[in-house]
Amino acid sequence: MASEHAHGGRPRKQRETPLEAQGGCRATELFQVLGKAHMLDILHIFHSDPTPHRFVDIQDRLQISPNTLSERLRELVKAGLLTRTAYNEIPPRVDYSATQKALALAPVFESLTAWATVNDLRPLPAREPAAPHRRATQL
Repeated sequence: MASEHAHGGRPRKQRETPLEAQGGCRATELFQVLGKAHMLDILHIFHSDPTPHRFVDIQDRLQISPNTLSERLRELVKAGLLTRTAYNEIPPRVDYSATQKALALAPVFESLTAWATVNDLRPLPAREPAAPHRRATQL
């Protein structure tokens, strides 16, 4: 007899973590984190200037809501890409710094910058449709 929860339903299947669900692919996990809105913009700030940055300066530069920025910074700290330092001051001050792991992404940003100087994101011109294939007829 299958065990049931107190509410009478079937037992829930235990959820897999994102890494397990993708078969353990670390690149997929990285793409999931960095693919979120503003993540690459935030990291690019630290690539361009690896000194500590204040929350308000990042917000002013990117023009994103404080809630979104706070969430993204929290995720980057959790991923080990940034460190957070809070100061006991009035008004409160919080600095973020790139870790060695984040600085190791420099070649990625350099490659993207090089690609962007050669390419753009405009759509390619439409090609003329190919002529339909004709069957060869026997005489």
